[in-house]
Amino acid sequence: MKYFMVEGRILDAGKMSEEIMKTHMAYTQKAMDGGMVLLSGLKEDMSGGIFIMKADSIEMIEAYLSEEPFQLNGIQDYRVMEFQAHYVNQEPGAWFK
Repeated sequence: MKYFMVEGRILDAGKMSEEIMKTHMAYTQKAMDGGMVLLSGLKEDMSGGIFIMKADSIEMIEAYLSEEPFQLNGIQDYRVMEFQAHYVNQEPGAWFK
């Protein structure tokens, strides 16, 4: 398994709609439920988002992102960085409390 940090960068926030946001949230939740996304969140400066993801290959991440609603609607693009997980918190849910 490979691990990736994905940084989203807002290109055109004016294209955002409630419908697109709901579609984006459902798409992300489906990937979370399937174990592909560990976490997803908005950058503090509202300039985009961050995902921590895992997949067998970068091509799988790229395929996921190519169908991501923000990408499809020209709202956000993505930069993908693969990383090696050396240390892992055994209780990640507690870390965010």
